[in-house]
Amino acid sequence: MVTPRFLLVTAATLAYYTCVGIFIPTLPVFIKNGLGGGEAMIGAAGVVFSGSAVLFRPLLTWVGNTWGRRTMMVTGSVIGALGALSLIVVTSTWQILPLRALMGVGEAALFVGAAILVVELSPETRKAEAASYLSVAVFGGLSVGPIIGEWVMGDVVEGSRGLSSGHYDAVWIVSAAAALVAALVSFAAPAFVGERPPVARRRISWFHPRAILPGTILALGMAAWTSFTSFVPTFAKSIGLSGSAGFFTAYSILCLFIRLFGAKFPARIGLRRSVVMAMWFLFGGVTSVWVFGNSFGIWLGTVFFALGVSFFYPSLLAMSVEGIDGEDRVEVVASFTSFFEIGGVIGGLALGLIGELLGERATFAGGIGFAVVGLSLLQRTKRPVPSVA
Repeated sequence: MVTPRFLLVTAATLAYYTCVGIFIPTLPVFIKNGLGGGEAMIGAAGVVFSGSAVLFRPLLTWVGNTWGRRTMMVTGSVIGALGALSLIVVTSTWQILPLRALMGVGEAALFVGAAILVVELSPETRKAEAASYLSVAVFGGLSVGPIIGEWVMGDVVEGSRGLSSGHYDAVWIVSAAAALVAALVSFAAPAFVGERPPVARRRISWFHPRAILPGTILALGMAAWTSFTSFVPTFAKSIGLSGSAGFFTAYSILCLFIRLFGAKFPARIGLRRSVVMAMWFLFGGVTSVWVFGNSFGIWLGTVFFALGVSFFYPSLLAMSVEGIDGEDRVEVVASFTSFFEIGGVIGGLALGLIGELLGERATFAGGIGFAVVGLSLLQRTKRPVPSVA
């Protein structure tokens, strides 16, 4: 399964998610310290990033079936690089929003193209395993990205304000360079695996019915996860810590380890059981940060989040594509992955508002609510989730 073509796809994904990882600890600080924005704007930046990815999903489906998966990956990487580099000219918080929307489209195109290719390059009974291996590249980038981002940005003192409070322009240049590397590697990825889909199937639609159930569960879990990715960077500084890169690095390393050595675990225990277990871990992650509200709580939450996310996404992706032929696969994968962004939109709006009204720590209580709803949906779901074993 791990062929040269598979490795090229994962290498491009690694480079692009290094760009994404650079933004995790730096963008919230840029908004708050560099531009004087608040939690609502931090949440809004996440909303437009995710929302644009959802809105453009039907077009991405059509592009993937018409011009190929390689075109999706190359175009997405270039769009992401342009969005990152354009942040250099930003002087007001509202200017971030269209650029983050542009980057959301780029991330969606790159990831959908890569996800389709690894699914198509893997045997029918090993698609959850293939998704786990792809996520190694994702979390590899998310592991080194925060380290690079905080190192390039420099130490931004809590309470400092202004564009001179950190080396922000250098951060955007480095992140754009990582996205351009992804574009170059993507040129070597295959356009199609097998036959090109018939012209009649190259339609534009938003959601494939097969993706709705696993996608809704994904959205709820990702909404809870948003409290960690969007609000830990500024919350860590508010409690006296120097930064948050250590938490995200540990999180990504744990995810790498779990997904490398536990890639076959979801298929062995059954997909539904794997998803339920993962949702409980996500619940434990947000609960730990909210209850303790200190460094220990964030570290404990980091471990729980790593365990949850590591098993959550691969199991749900395998469920959505099981038994789907090549003609429908692009639409199913595009539909399913759009719920990742839908969760980000819901989480960003709700948690940003909660944080603005009740303070940063309350955003993690909001994350608990999303996890509880997800667990409730899983418990009440009568339709069994098929196993790939």
